[in-house]
Amino acid sequence: MKKLTHLESLRGFASIYVAIGHWILSNKNAPASLSALFRFGQEAVIIFFILSGFVIFISYAKSKDHSLRKYFIRRARRIYFPFFCALIISIVVVSHIFPVKQLIGNILMLQDFSTGKPGVDVAPFLGNAPLWSLSYEWTFYLLFPFLFPILQNNKDRVHYIGIFSLINLIIYILFPNHIFLVLSYFFIWWSGLELGEYFLGTRNRAHAKNLVLYYTLILITLGITCLISYRANKHISLGVYPYLIFRHFAFAFVCVSLTIFATKFTKQLVGIFKPFAKIAPISYGIYVIHYPILVQLSLNLNPVLEAVIKIAAVLGLAYLIEMILQPRINKLIN
Repeated sequence: MKKLTHLESLRGFASIYVAIGHWILSNKNAPASLSALFRFGQEAVIIFFILSGFVIFISYAKSKDHSLRKYFIRRARRIYFPFFCALIISIVVVSHIFPVKQLIGNILMLQDFSTGKPGVDVAPFLGNAPLWSLSYEWTFYLLFPFLFPILQNNKDRVHYIGIFSLINLIIYILFPNHIFLVLSYFFIWWSGLELGEYFLGTRNRAHAKNLVLYYTLILITLGITCLISYRANKHISLGVYPYLIFRHFAFAFVCVSLTIFATKFTKQLVGIFKPFAKIAPISYGIYVIHYPILVQLSLNLNPVLEAVIKIAAVLGLAYLIEMILQPRINKLIN
């Protein structure tokens, strides 16, 4: 696990960054300079996707039991238990009366934030915005154990995944539907897997470079879509479709390119976040529960006191969920 210290620190930093970002951006009195600094929460989620692919590959490579049953039990209890806790917290904080259809849609992992994004039918439960990314994560988990054993030793596997994601992106652009959008993002998650194998030394640099080729094709496709959108609306908003999707893939492209072509620099850059490694074990808990507590909950107290209480609540609940209850769930469901 020592080799993953930098990755763990990055995961811890990303969760804290997203949480603080949502909190600050929801505060109308926050200084403009501070708000500008925390406007990159979407990029932090892309880091989560890449890290997830990286970690899943390493976990799979080290595991002796590759059975579907064991794999799905591990993934389901990992993603769903903190997720269910987040749903309960949202119900307590936001409303005791909640939309049943929305709840079912979230449990089925169909949610996505719908602001300016066509083809989305299910919003994150009770406005808990960060839950949008879990539908993507779960879909990637579902695809991995079926695709990787088939493509594991195939030298052209990046081409297969790249073409698969590009086709789904084109279909989504022409016929907007949430599932096609999610599948188009599979390439970002798979990039983490390729980087994981690259760093284990089992694949050469030429294979990793193929990732850059497909990012280029995807960005060209999205660039054309953005141009068409701009000509039609004469307006650019980086927080809505199609500019937001271009933003996601562009950032993933930068991350992957830096990792492949500037490995030493990337390690030094990530090393800056080393202190956040201590947050990593509860980072997922922080990610899924922070929004209803930091943003949606109003205690009507002195601002400083309210801030202290909210931060303590997020960290305390995340610790309870991840470090105390999750191990018990793991023993119970195995």
